[in-house]
Amino acid sequence: MKMLKIPGLVAIVLAMTTVAVLAHQVTYKGTVIALEKESVRVTVVDEKTKKPKEMKFDFDKETKILRSDKLVTVAEARIVKGEKIAVTIDHDVDETLAIVIRLDEKK
Repeated sequence: MKMLKIPGLVAIVLAMTTVAVLAHQVTYKGTVIALEKESVRVTVVDEKTKKPKEMKFDFDKETKILRSDKLVTVAEARIVKGEKIAVTIDHDVDETLAIVIRLDEKK
C-alpha cells in the first residue's frame, strides 16, 4: 500500500513546484518620488547598471498596502516623498500593477 502512495506524493510535489515556477513575482525596493491618484513613482537601483532609475507602479482596489504589518488603505498609508517602499508585481501578468506595497512603520 505504501508503494502506491509514493508516486501520488511525487506527482503532488511536482505539481506544486510547477505552480511556484510559473508565478514570477518581482519586488522592487526604493524611495518614493511622488504619489499620484492611482500610482506611485519610485526611484530604484537598476540591477544591471547599478544606477538609480525612476519606475511608476499602478495600484487598484486589489493591491494590498501594508504599513509595517498592518493592512491599510492608500489614504491611511499616508505615503510621502522620500520614504522607503517595496513594491511587488507579477511580471507575467502586468509589469506595472502592484500586487503588494510595503511601507515602514510611521514614526
